[in-house]
Amino acid sequence: MSFLRFIFKGIVGLFAALGLLVILLGVLIGVSLNNVEDIGKAVDNQSLPQEMILTIDLSEGLFEGPTKASYFSNSFQPGLPLHDAIDALYRAQDDNRVKGLLIKAGQGPLQLAQAQELRKAIRAFTKTGKWTASFAETYGEAGHGTLHYYLASAAESVWVQPSGDLDISGFSMESPYLRPVLDELGILPQFSQRHEYKGVMNMFTDDHMPAPVKQNTQSVLNSIFDVIEKEISISREKPGEIGNLMDRSPFSAVEAIDADLVDRVGYWDEITDEALTGDREFVHLADYAMSTTPEISEGASRIAVIYGIGEIHLGQSQGDPFFGGGMTMGSDTIAQAISDAIDDDSIEAIILRIDSPGGSYVASDVMWREVVRAKEVGKPVIISMGDVAASGGYFVSAPAHKILANPVTITGSIGVAGGKMVLTDLWDKVGVKWDGVKAGENADLYSANKAFTNEGWARLQGSLDRIYEDFTVKVGEGRGKSQQEIHTIAKGQIWSGAQAKDNGLVDELGGFREAIQVAREAAMISEELDHQLVYFPEPKDPIEELLENAMGGQMILTDPAVVKSLSTLVKITSPVLKTFEQTVQDPRRNVLNSRVTPIGQQ
Repeated sequence: MSFLRFIFKGIVGLFAALGLLVILLGVLIGVSLNNVEDIGKAVDNQSLPQEMILTIDLSEGLFEGPTKASYFSNSFQPGLPLHDAIDALYRAQDDNRVKGLLIKAGQGPLQLAQAQELRKAIRAFTKTGKWTASFAETYGEAGHGTLHYYLASAAESVWVQPSGDLDISGFSMESPYLRPVLDELGILPQFSQRHEYKGVMNMFTDDHMPAPVKQNTQSVLNSIFDVIEKEISISREKPGEIGNLMDRSPFSAVEAIDADLVDRVGYWDEITDEALTGDREFVHLADYAMSTTPEISEGASRIAVIYGIGEIHLGQSQGDPFFGGGMTMGSDTIAQAISDAIDDDSIEAIILRIDSPGGSYVASDVMWREVVRAKEVGKPVIISMGDVAASGGYFVSAPAHKILANPVTITGSIGVAGGKMVLTDLWDKVGVKWDGVKAGENADLYSANKAFTNEGWARLQGSLDRIYEDFTVKVGEGRGKSQQEIHTIAKGQIWSGAQAKDNGLVDELGGFREAIQVAREAAMISEELDHQLVYFPEPKDPIEELLENAMGGQMILTDPAVVKSLSTLVKITSPVLKTFEQTVQDPRRNVLNSRVTPIGQQ
């Protein structure tokens, strides 16, 4: 009976999946029929209004990664493509049709380094004298709006709804410490690290944040806070005052006006009425970016762009930024992309954009080798760091020709941690007995069902010593420093981009746009020549990706109530469960992981 039920469910599932695919194709066809005219206009520069206000809606989110123009792009675009949007804002400065910029803030995921790069472009646009304003119903309902206000303050005029408030209270980093509950459950965390600042496993081994980790984390937050405070102070022309105002936050709308942090209190219809005077029309910045992409001359120099986003592991990268999925940085994908760019004689330089907390030591080493190989053949690799480029993410970056980071990028974490969870007491508590055999004295070295022996623990220490030495030696070679010099700024310490610049781990402060200029200089491309960015590997068409996912069985229909319940459960528990899951896997996969997450609203 169970077998028949299994077969029946399989048949139903197959028809459900096929039905979903048919529905999906129908939706795509419907979208195409309804939007043919609009899509045609979106990619035509000549059809743009003669007077326009560009718009940014932060509730849509920002995403990094290669963008590929598609017939369906407007319908499935998940957010604002960061680097395309920044380039478009600089083009818009000299476009007489563009009369201004309106930013809708207050909602949406926003990470700090992304906000800093976009803000710099907005600030440059504002300085042209064109109309710029930002609006939010509130900066911080049920939370704090520091990042949204930070970005919005780049505009000439800042608006907030009368019922809104302004919460710019700063930033915090918090971690759960699970040792008491693990002791209660009978789970023994056996981990070691190199060195005292490598706090990646302390959430399991301690019941509080160790003093060195707390000191290091506080220093990074202070550095980031200082950068944000200074930039807001410049925009609001309030030198020396913003820090005190942030400490007094949150403010009501009226209090924000009195503190000169907000210029106008009003509603969305009021600011749109002010923006759309005469014959002006709103144009989404992403549409403007696509419509005004400059033509590349035949003789343009070619610069490769490779995105390394997410946790590092062996194999192929996973996820796709177009559909908002979690990205991972697979060594096969990235190493092959670098290799292809090296072997392509038309490529004059490589930009590797890294936004990763690290991961597998071996996978990091695979990619490191390709960066070294590029240097050996004289093809410069320029690292552009996003929100986080730490541990394995820094390992890959070290041998590059130049490293650029935003002042608020979190980087460093040059250290290593490893070990395992021992579950023997837990099994005793629940009445589970394990038994088995092995062939090889150390075949069960990393088994969760037995503690390390003295010899096993010594082997772990030897492994961590070897990896840490290799890490620091290779960073030293890449940065032109001795191993001892690197050890002083390593030990697992994290740094803001500004701090990393001061201690020599980063060459210049800047974002992706600045990295392009550095790549041009490294490749000795003359100012008279255009450049073309060539993505490795070539991005897939979004619809091709969607259909591949559907045909690959990743779309499965189940009971909606179950889906909703599971989604809620995963959202609540995923941060702790993900970290715990990684510790009970083979720990050698994630020894160069900082576990640092971007500061921002997730």
